[in-house]
Amino acid sequence: MTEKNDFSKFVLFVKGVIESGWVIKNSGRKLNNEAKMHFNRLLNDATQFEKYIHKEMGPEMASYEDDVNSSVIHFVWRLFDLPAKEREEFLEYINRFETHSQE
Repeated sequence: MTEKNDFSKFVLFVKGVIESGWVIKNSGRKLNNEAKMHFNRLLNDATQFEKYIHKEMGPEMASYEDDVNSSVIHFVWRLFDLPAKEREEFLEYINRFETHSQE
């Protein structure tokens, strides 16, 4: 069964590839030749896909989508940076969370 927001979730992860990719690219980290080839291809393809999606959405929706996705990605980055014990406790809390809405 496909959820109605599956494509939006996919676009979020594409944005995560782009933001994370640029952080790595600008960090000066050296990748071996094969890893660099795959990394650059993935970053380029994700960037081209995002440009296409934004063109189809129009500037206003693209800006809104970009703001929401960037916020979610930054939240995930902060989660990764938590001390291990805090991260584990937070993930346990999230895994126990249940929504009560019936969409």
